[in-house]
Amino acid sequence: MRFIAIGLFALAMPAFAQTGVYADLTAGRTSVSSKYVDDSNDVSFGAAIGYQLNPNLGMEIYTRSLSMNPFRGLLTEAGYYPDRHYGVAVLGTAPMGNQFSAYGRLGIGRTTMKSNRTSMADKHETDPAIGIGVRYDFNKTVSAELEATRLTKSDATLITAGVRFQF
Repeated sequence: MRFIAIGLFALAMPAFAQTGVYADLTAGRTSVSSKYVDDSNDVSFGAAIGYQLNPNLGMEIYTRSLSMNPFRGLLTEAGYYPDRHYGVAVLGTAPMGNQFSAYGRLGIGRTTMKSNRTSMADKHETDPAIGIGVRYDFNKTVSAELEATRLTKSDATLITAGVRFQF
């Protein structure tokens, strides 16, 4: 019971972050469990536009490149690998002091599944996304983020760092 009370108190604490529109830019690494691509921690870039409803709840529209390096050639098995992801998410934030906060992501999106064969058309899959992250607010308009996100259906994991601009 004490942990629930502490958790509710943390959510009720005022956060440094402002409400309103924000944009963020991220870069990081993507890894995937697939027999169709080289899992060499490929580069990922992303962007988001969102709205911070209050210090503890926000929502955003986002996109991420996954930039996988597929196995190609006559001896490789034909198949699909995740290439791009875009979606919508709800972010719950818990302040951890004046400038630090932790947040969780729950979203749904579309993942472009590229073919490693020119004879096979690409396809798209609905892909749930979950994530956790931390944010440090430099001031009321600029903050830095570090996040781990999992695309559950395509089995991809993203570790990203980013900058958020609050308007």
